[in-house]
Amino acid sequence: MNGETGKIVRLGVLIGLTALAASGCASPFARAQVDPTSPIAAQTSAVARQHGRRPKFADIPAMPTDVRPAEGFRASVTAEQAAAEELRRQTAPETFVLKDTEAYVARARAAGTAPDIDAPTEADRAATEAFAKAARGRASAPSSQPK
Repeated sequence: MNGETGKIVRLGVLIGLTALAASGCASPFARAQVDPTSPIAAQTSAVARQHGRRPKFADIPAMPTDVRPAEGFRASVTAEQAAAEELRRQTAPETFVLKDTEAYVARARAAGTAPDIDAPTEADRAATEAFAKAARGRASAPSSQPK
């Protein structure tokens, strides 16, 4: 019994708040003022004074004829779901097995062999140092004169 009273009170409060919100939403537009400094103030006032035609039920457009019915949509969705399930069934992990992996591994190892690179010898290090020394000798500081 007490639960019913709470429901009735909540319903009354909800209806009261809805009526208050609806009345508060409509009133600011009824008393809205046009800014007289606006370049379109005269046009805005003229349009606000015009009363437009109220729409009628006859203005509702006819139902389109090129839209498929709900049963057509249902059939299409069902077909898509069936195709998705068939694809899941065909690509499930248990539907295929890896074969001939040894040949694949042999080809990959043959293609991926590392080149023979020897560690640099003392002669290589000396040649590198000589090249660097010659390059430093050719290098010059940039000019301090602006261009």
